[in-house]
Amino acid sequence: MKAIRIPILSWSGDMKRYVVELSMFVFFVLAAACPLWGQANFGIQGHLEKDRLIFELEKGVLDTPMLFVRHDAGQLQVQWSEQNGFIQLSVFPVRSEAGVTIPQYRTTKIPYHILGRFPIQNHGKDEGHYRIDVTSLFLSAEVPWGLMSMETVLVGQSYIEGIRFLDDEVIIDTKRTAVYMKKQRTVSAAFSFYKLPEVMRPRLFDHRMGFTYEDLYSPLSNEPWTELGSIMRWRLVKKHKDRSLSKPVKPIVFYLDPSMPKQLRPYVRAGVLEWLPAFEAAGFKNAIVVRNLPKDSMDLAKHSVNYSIIRWRTKDHFRGHKLGGSTVEKIVDIRSGEILKADIILGTSIEEHVDSYFVCCAPMDDRARYPFPDELIGRLIQSTVAHEAGHAFGIKDGNFGEFAYPLEKVRSVAWLRKMGHTPSVMNYSRNHHIAQPEDSIPVDLLIQRVGPLDRYHIQWGYMPIVGAKKPADEFPVLDDLVRKQDTFPWLRNNASRAEILGPGLTDEVADNDSPIQSTILGLKNLKRVIALIPKINQGKKDHELLLRLHKKTLDFWYRQMERVLSMVGGYEIRNISGGQTGTIYTPLALDEQRQAMEFLLEHVFEVPRWLSHPDYRTKVGYTTNSDYLLNRQLRLLQDLFNARRMDRLEFMEENYFKDELLASLFQIIGEGLFKELERSRPIVTPRRQRIQQACLKLLTENVDKNSYYNLGGLGRTSAPFSDYSKSVMTFELMELEKMIEMALKRTRDRRTKGHLLVCSRILADLDR
Repeated sequence: MKAIRIPILSWSGDMKRYVVELSMFVFFVLAAACPLWGQANFGIQGHLEKDRLIFELEKGVLDTPMLFVRHDAGQLQVQWSEQNGFIQLSVFPVRSEAGVTIPQYRTTKIPYHILGRFPIQNHGKDEGHYRIDVTSLFLSAEVPWGLMSMETVLVGQSYIEGIRFLDDEVIIDTKRTAVYMKKQRTVSAAFSFYKLPEVMRPRLFDHRMGFTYEDLYSPLSNEPWTELGSIMRWRLVKKHKDRSLSKPVKPIVFYLDPSMPKQLRPYVRAGVLEWLPAFEAAGFKNAIVVRNLPKDSMDLAKHSVNYSIIRWRTKDHFRGHKLGGSTVEKIVDIRSGEILKADIILGTSIEEHVDSYFVCCAPMDDRARYPFPDELIGRLIQSTVAHEAGHAFGIKDGNFGEFAYPLEKVRSVAWLRKMGHTPSVMNYSRNHHIAQPEDSIPVDLLIQRVGPLDRYHIQWGYMPIVGAKKPADEFPVLDDLVRKQDTFPWLRNNASRAEILGPGLTDEVADNDSPIQSTILGLKNLKRVIALIPKINQGKKDHELLLRLHKKTLDFWYRQMERVLSMVGGYEIRNISGGQTGTIYTPLALDEQRQAMEFLLEHVFEVPRWLSHPDYRTKVGYTTNSDYLLNRQLRLLQDLFNARRMDRLEFMEENYFKDELLASLFQIIGEGLFKELERSRPIVTPRRQRIQQACLKLLTENVDKNSYYNLGGLGRTSAPFSDYSKSVMTFELMELEKMIEMALKRTRDRRTKGHLLVCSRILADLDR
């Protein structure tokens, strides 16, 4: 018999008695001893007869909503019912406590769906029980689970492994071979029927806050408006309702995957517990508990709605595995938004963690050298866990509090200790990459952590509101809290659209109110990183690390330049309600947009030699075809002439600036991108030739386009460029044509002459 280790929770003093947590011990002992025949405590009995799965349903189960879950794939709220000698399992739209009916298939065209219809074999023990064979439900029924594509199960290569019974839950384990995406695969698939709890009073959704709708797959969760609905959150009830700070009756409990490396477990635990002060702001003490999972119990726990697991799914040891990511899988009672289970899945590779930190922070942190120490790796994983824990508590990804912190503050140690370099762990600001070595910022302040905006979110989403008898009664108190965003811009949830509208909607970069100045600081550190890369690779058996870090450094350069580019046709965003004054979208000042354009001309379309020709370039390179930097430059050029950006600039010109904004910006572009042609003896380098030709091709193609494109997948179509935008581009092309003709007469450089002849040919295509 195997021994089970039970963690000590506390020690009672001189008597040397130990307080231990026995609930998990009892749970797993009973589960391990569970026979093939058993009964959930909500009226479902079942067993296997050879390869057939037999259910006996109590009459009280019929016409009662319950959850049907395929673990790791999705959930449905279902009902069993009797119909002409059959037991039928059906999916119906769900009536939410918020007062809205939610279609489970994201469309009102399917009012309900029959998942299975099973003949009643007999009445089991008595007239109050119905015996049915439900094997086909798990081996042949095509059930659309969440966002998962339909799969066709090959019955002859699939079988039911077993059935287990837990509190309010029956779990069915299967091996399924299915055709998925035109390929066969065999997987272990676990299903649950789960008794729904007494419905919780919801907290109504508010688009100004960063919570997700109760419907896990609702497209509304990513839109900046409110439809009637509930937020996702856990059921937290104070033990002592008269106290401002109280323990909950039932805390939020997570269990650690036993396969997780032991040296990293304290950091994973710390990442979840970073949120404790946030829940204290909502009035709850010790609202979160993290426990170890007994050995050999992982399979049972992760396939139960009763337990939330922090899973370790990194595949660094798999040959050929380079990609991966972390996420959260939730099971939710969509009647109220109550989170019943939230598994935090840690799939981001260690390589991704360390490379990202090296590119951002190596100049400020001497520990960021390969191999990284376990302490630093642990701290990076802790930050990822803190982010995913936010999802587990109901908060979505978002551009929270961005474009708001004062630049001078994020280089202040006092500010960083209190506020962090970004207000939220739920945005993608990552590591503090604009701090300079001379700032002497302690290394523990360089990594993203739970911040003031996160505490604000939890306070709004979880604090009990005394005296409220129904959800709508909570609005005055909650709205007062939302209005703090009027005073503190870093508490705002920027309205997201299917385009980058300004610096507040860019990712992976510094969060402050000065994109240009912070990018200048970032470039200083990138130059230091480029110089470090060959030193890091010394002693390695090949150059894989060097090439990998070089590419990731250029990707990070691209992200920073993308943020400056977002200022051209960019807005400051304030997600407000109809009762608030002001506007949602305020265009950036005209001078700021022009400065951004001039910065791009200087730093994107002309690059320093340390970036384009690092010392190791000739050591590992052999062709210009692999010029990754040029690829990034051309991508930014293409984005500059994006149709949506032109539309925004045209809108600003018409409604705000009353100036020829488009024409003036194109003039800056033309004069900057082709400035060599103004010289007495023009010489254009090969890199600039590629950029100039790409510019002419883009503009001529844009003027010629008459096609339509889909706008953000929303089913609307729009012409890619307005007639006005085309006229401005046409005028600029004519001016460039004159400049090219004059330069052809003055240049003596054969390469430049050939380049200019190619440019003339591109423009000639437009004339035809």
